[in-house]
Amino acid sequence: MHTNNNHFGRYINNMKLKTLALKFGLIAMLILPEVASAQQFKYNSIGDVLAGFRKTTNAGLNELVVDLGSVTNFLALPAGSTITVSNYSTTQITNAFADTGGFDNLNWSAFSQFQINIGSWTTPVGAFPKNTIWYTLPATDVNTQTQPPARLTGGEQSNIKSLINGVGEGAVTISSELQISNIDNDATVVVEPVSYYEAGEGTTLSVFIGNSASDGQPFNIGNFGSSGTPLPNVVENTTPSPFSSPQRDDFYQSVPLGSVDPITGLTTGNAYLVGYFILNPDGSETFTRASASAPPSAGSIISSVTNGFSPLTVVFTNSASGTITNYVWSFGNGTSVTNTTGASVTNTYVAGGSYTVTLTVYGPGGSSTITVANFIVASPTPQISVARSGGNFVLSGTNDPAGVQYRILTSPTVTLPLSSWQPVVTNTFTSGGTFSYTTSTTNTASFFQLVSP
Repeated sequence: MHTNNNHFGRYINNMKLKTLALKFGLIAMLILPEVASAQQFKYNSIGDVLAGFRKTTNAGLNELVVDLGSVTNFLALPAGSTITVSNYSTTQITNAFADTGGFDNLNWSAFSQFQINIGSWTTPVGAFPKNTIWYTLPATDVNTQTQPPARLTGGEQSNIKSLINGVGEGAVTISSELQISNIDNDATVVVEPVSYYEAGEGTTLSVFIGNSASDGQPFNIGNFGSSGTPLPNVVENTTPSPFSSPQRDDFYQSVPLGSVDPITGLTTGNAYLVGYFILNPDGSETFTRASASAPPSAGSIISSVTNGFSPLTVVFTNSASGTITNYVWSFGNGTSVTNTTGASVTNTYVAGGSYTVTLTVYGPGGSSTITVANFIVASPTPQISVARSGGNFVLSGTNDPAGVQYRILTSPTVTLPLSSWQPVVTNTFTSGGTFSYTTSTTNTASFFQLVSP
């Protein structure tokens, strides 16, 4: 009986295994069609533009990465043309952020690079030098271009390039692992669970575009600051709450300093504006190619005066030329002015000092800047005092221009024209900017003036 029981036990176990195998088989039959229809995220590390969507406030469960296709497709668009970004559906982006209020407080950006470490990338629109990158800058007005960022060195941009590529490769990895459970995953979109970041997987968008997981700040600073040298600019725009009007992100091409930009032909200067993205409150997005016109010239800065005593009021004009939409002045004393015409602008320098003046002009074809160092010199306001010494007056002062000639004039009445006043002394201000003179008259009805020269 004992032996038979053992055989019976083995039989029951065998039946359980067969039943379990049958269940697994049925499950596999149910899953296989979904696997067959699922499309793994596709990313070409040579030039694909990636769009990133995430939340740094009320982060929620997911982030979203979209492959927008080759950057050459954007560069080849006719100047001024607008296309609809159709690589994702509004349903996909809605589903990804449904747990955190939809499109409110949404960080969004776009960026690209090419993973070629030797030579350049030859394309139908030009040959791009090694370490060229593309990225967005958030605009505050849908009708106004942002100030173009400065081009960086090849070494600095190499670090950014690697992080951009990390976003794409990470999206491929996550897509491969979640293609069954992630119903919104397809060839151009992958919804990335934030839990991957929290688990230290090192593959989500925030890992590369923000800070490293080790610094304890997983959701901030969208400037590819997770290692090495980050961009000096934040690349992400953030929608308000509520998100009720369109937002703009300008898309720039940054060829390393010293290398020729195949579009502009320049080796220095600022990044080139490819165009701009518009994100609408319903989650839809468009891209507009920038104008093909040449950037305007900043020309020269002209001022009514270049030096004098503070408060010194200066009127500035310019000789800028070309198609210009905005004139942005920086006067060096913390004050700036933006206008849309070439009209003169005025600034008053209240404190003494030497001031650098900058003018940047923007147009459909880009921008240019002129800077004049130490252009305006404002001297401290001279201080003059009068005291009695015996029966005479003592005239003295400070903050005067050292070494400059001065004259003291006198008159019995203040209403006489200056030409009728009589000089009583001619001298120069000391090296410390002071002077002192004691009159030889006791006439209390006398008036004095200090003039220079």
